[in-house]
Amino acid sequence: MRESFPVSTHELASPSPHRDEGNLWFGAVIAHAAAAMLFCAVAFTAGFYRLRGFFPPVSARPGYLVPALAGGLLVIGAVLLHVVLERGADPRRIRFPLLGVLGAGAGFLATQAAWLHVLFWYRDLRIPDSGVFASALYGLSAVQAAHLAVVLVGLLRAGLRVLRGLEARAPLRRALPGWWCSTVMYGVLFAVVYLP
Repeated sequence: MRESFPVSTHELASPSPHRDEGNLWFGAVIAHAAAAMLFCAVAFTAGFYRLRGFFPPVSARPGYLVPALAGGLLVIGAVLLHVVLERGADPRRIRFPLLGVLGAGAGFLATQAAWLHVLFWYRDLRIPDSGVFASALYGLSAVQAAHLAVVLVGLLRAGLRVLRGLEARAPLRRALPGWWCSTVMYGVLFAVVYLP
């Protein structure tokens, strides 16, 4: 004979919004950490080969003016994202700074894509012909750009909420560590690959 147990309605209640936000925040942190671990593994390998002299001489390396400008876009985007979060209570006051963040991220990705295209087609930094240096350059750039692209998708969704006049502070807060994580990744890339 099967026994029936009374089920409390409190046990079947949906999680609170506060708990949902905590779960989303935790998931975002884990995702950023996973991307950072992959990036660090590639960066460590590139640094190891650079110390062993497998990178080309300074005369054969790409310039660093365009990559430095791209990094500046990331820093500008981070500053604007902080401005957005400070004004987050009023959706009307954050539209233009948020557009600036999205523009900085899109500008970074476009600059990187154009720069890597120039290197690949006109400077003969091709895989596998150019060895470890080309692999490090394109591998690190791809991981970092993919990470920033995911962060931009989240920001774009938050931006659509702002345009509809809805509250978007929580998704914007979740995007901030992702943006800074991608900025730090690019700083490591710049130091490992571009600096002499």
